[in-house]
Amino acid sequence: MTLPENSANRGLNPNAQAKVMMIGQTLRKTPLFANLPPSILGRLAAGCVLQSLAKGEILFHAGMRAEGFYVVHTGAVNLHRVTADGREQVIRVFYPGESFAEIVIVGDGSFPASAKATQESKVILIPGAFFRQEIQNDPDLALRILASMSMHLRFLVETIEDLKLKQAETRVAQWLLRQLNESGKINHNEPTLTLPLAKHLLASQLGITSETLSRVLAGFRERNWLSIEGKAITFLAIDALRQMPGEQ
Repeated sequence: MTLPENSANRGLNPNAQAKVMMIGQTLRKTPLFANLPPSILGRLAAGCVLQSLAKGEILFHAGMRAEGFYVVHTGAVNLHRVTADGREQVIRVFYPGESFAEIVIVGDGSFPASAKATQESKVILIPGAFFRQEIQNDPDLALRILASMSMHLRFLVETIEDLKLKQAETRVAQWLLRQLNESGKINHNEPTLTLPLAKHLLASQLGITSETLSRVLAGFRERNWLSIEGKAITFLAIDALRQMPGEQ
């Protein structure tokens, strides 16, 4: 990447120019900044700050006022929230070339979660005030920020759907095992159980939708845990159902 001549990088010493070029190379690989004209990319790179993090070092805490958002240069950074009982709930891990915390550009200016380096890392800080000025110069950057936040939102929605499905699997597995136990067939070899109620009523009883129940049962069938014919369910892998994790 060749730096364009502009006021941001003119007169930089060789070491500073090398650092700006290095930052620019990472930004160019970031989906948020992909295919930007070299002049704009070079100007952005010149306005960024490279920060080093030790393994386990906190980059920011939830609720802190934000200087800007970040791109991972090397290493890895996790975004997390701390639960009421002190557990760290990881939301996502970001790797080189991935951006995070863009919400601070359009939000209230504070971080909604905490970030920590999971290994020795370097991150690129893109200062908020600087980037807002760049949006004034090139409004396309605003659309890029919205697109990046949309991708983060899609990831969160998919994660929530996956968690809900796993919770639903646990509920269905526990209900099936309970019915099998009450029927006295829990120790039989590949026992068969007849559902005592319609699937939509079972779904309602378990607090899930009929579609989710169908997905769960189809998943169990694909894993060869169950064989299903109408209301008749044959248990092919009772131990697998027993090993489903309990709900938190």
